[in-house]
Amino acid sequence: MASLCTLRERMQIRVIEATVKDDSDYDYIHDQAMHNTLRKYFKWAEDSGAKISFEKSFEDIGYTLTLCVDAIFEDKEDFALFKLTFSEMPFTRLNITPEMEGYFVNE
Repeated sequence: MASLCTLRERMQIRVIEATVKDDSDYDYIHDQAMHNTLRKYFKWAEDSGAKISFEKSFEDIGYTLTLCVDAIFEDKEDFALFKLTFSEMPFTRLNITPEMEGYFVNE
């Protein structure tokens, strides 16, 4: 799948690229879902000693607002290991569990 959001020239990979509602009532849902989705990547970075950061941005694509989250790496080896370990990205859809926990998932 070709990424809709523009990536700059650095070691980064798109983790989340999902259409979100442009309504302040949903901000906390999107933020919670983003943190829940990224939790395992923070844990992976801590366990492996990788230097990773995440950058959140929004883009207007057509008539929709798209949430984009990129993982940014300082080390080529960490970047390669991340790509091999986590191949299911980018997540493109918000999923809310019956317990009202949000996560971004693949379609």
